[in-house]
Amino acid sequence: MSGGALSPMSFNVRADLFSQLATMEDAGLPFDNALRLVHLPPGERPRLAGTLKWIRLGIAEAGLKSGLFTSIEASLLRAATVSGSPSRAYHLLSAHYARRAARAKMMKSRLMLPVVMLVIAVFIRPLPNLVAGTLTWGRYLLRYLLPWIAAGGAAYLLCQPSPRWQAARALRNALARVFSLVPLFGPVHARRNLRDFFDSLALLLEAGIPMLDALPMALSTVGDQTLKKQLSQIKPRIQSGASFAQAVSELSFPGHALACALIAPGEASGALPQMLFRYSAAETAAINRFDDLVAEWVPRIAYTSTALLIGYAMIRSGAFSPSLPHDLR
Repeated sequence: MSGGALSPMSFNVRADLFSQLATMEDAGLPFDNALRLVHLPPGERPRLAGTLKWIRLGIAEAGLKSGLFTSIEASLLRAATVSGSPSRAYHLLSAHYARRAARAKMMKSRLMLPVVMLVIAVFIRPLPNLVAGTLTWGRYLLRYLLPWIAAGGAAYLLCQPSPRWQAARALRNALARVFSLVPLFGPVHARRNLRDFFDSLALLLEAGIPMLDALPMALSTVGDQTLKKQLSQIKPRIQSGASFAQAVSELSFPGHALACALIAPGEASGALPQMLFRYSAAETAAINRFDDLVAEWVPRIAYTSTALLIGYAMIRSGAFSPSLPHDLR
């Protein structure tokens, strides 16, 4: 079992994993003994067994090889282990993923019901014609079911951090390019990628990993290929003699002014990780405000669309067709 063949675990599972490891590390329990006491969902337990199998390679390498840790997590733990105890890294990662998990859970709970209602309404609207025989099952499948199945598959691919198949990766990249062009949502999609990049870079630098080593690792969190290509120019410019602030200032991306305003003084004062965390926090707050607006308006749109679709289906079926008394016909 190799970490490269496994998708990263969900945010809530990773938050719980690092919380347990932090508690046991603070209690002085050796890593191999801690792994035997860690509780993970049944589907993720083989990662623990694989880590124990490769434990001779060290904490970071064993977890990376078994898929228990991502490459960034392994780099953080490797640096933390060299400098002493990985306890601080465990606590940082636990808090990091706990915030992500809480936000994802909140958005999912707020959007699930309206989306389900909208999907049900789409399926209900053609049912009168299906029952009346004016719509065949084949046309119903092609016109109503398959498009939603395709949309669900596309959404799944977009949400996957690392699709296993090359075709899936190519389709995910194509969908991401299209999504980046959507008004309002496109810029926010870019800002999410930038937030993840700078947040990961801050974590790596905070752990003592050199900038030139940290940049490729942080770049692996960027899913938008256009943005990834642009950010990949930072490392060559630093190697050519530019500072990190100068390299970033030559780029163009949403939130660029804020990033430059925080990075330049942070680098000059030796507090670059802290300034990057401030940038990440500011971007997270802006993204959350956008998500809150979406969560507020999507239910309204979904409920209105559901009512209109059901009303249209009832009118088409003749439920509201006027009828005259029998003696006036």
